Amino acid sequence: MKKILAVGCAIISFSAFADFRRDTTFMQRMESYRTPASEGVRNMFEFNADSVLAASLAFDNSKVHGSDTSNDSRANISLNYAYGFSSLWQLGARMNYFSGLSGSNDHENFDVSVGAILNSVEDFTQSAYASLYLGAGWAEEFGPNTRDDLRFATLAVGKRFQLNNIGLKHLTYSPEIAFKNVSSTNSKALDYSQSIQFRILQFSVFF
Repeated sequence: MKKILAVGCAIISFSAFADFRRDTTFMQRMESYRTPASEGVRNMFEFNADSVLAASLAFDNSKVHGSDTSNDSRANISLNYAYGFSSLWQLGARMNYFSGLSGSNDHENFDVSVGAILNSVEDFTQSAYASLYLGAGWAEEFGPNTRDDLRFATLAVGKRFQLNNIGLKHLTYSPEIAFKNVSSTNSKALDYSQSIQFRILQFSVFF
């Protein structure tokens, strides 16, 4: 009888150990497929080809014979950051600043927008998404002395594609289509403008 009980206990223990091994293997596989969003990859910087090529900051000091020293500065800066605060949602902020010569007159443009991004899956790096940003700023032209105080609204849909297969772990390709509305609160030079933008060369960095 004791031998039978011992054999039964051994069989039950072996079966439990086998189930534990299967459960452990399953959990390990699930861990390997866990999304970056659930593992803390929540910070995202977004940029496109225009923002990279145009980004600049310059300070000039020049003097012409018979005149005083002239100081000038030029800047073209764009920042686009989003933070994943849940499994599907991101909160974002955008800032654009331009100061310098555009056409024949000096311009200064500035805007700040905040918004939210809804992702279709938890893995932000390969998710389809929709975003809505609202913001404000100004556009000033110093020759004619016109300044418009502006309001912005941008609605966009896009899809991110991982670039792991070419060795770029944290970089994703993220083309999108955006509808942008810009309106002026004082209508000095601009009443409103609406545009559909195809942002083909756009990328996101996740960490």
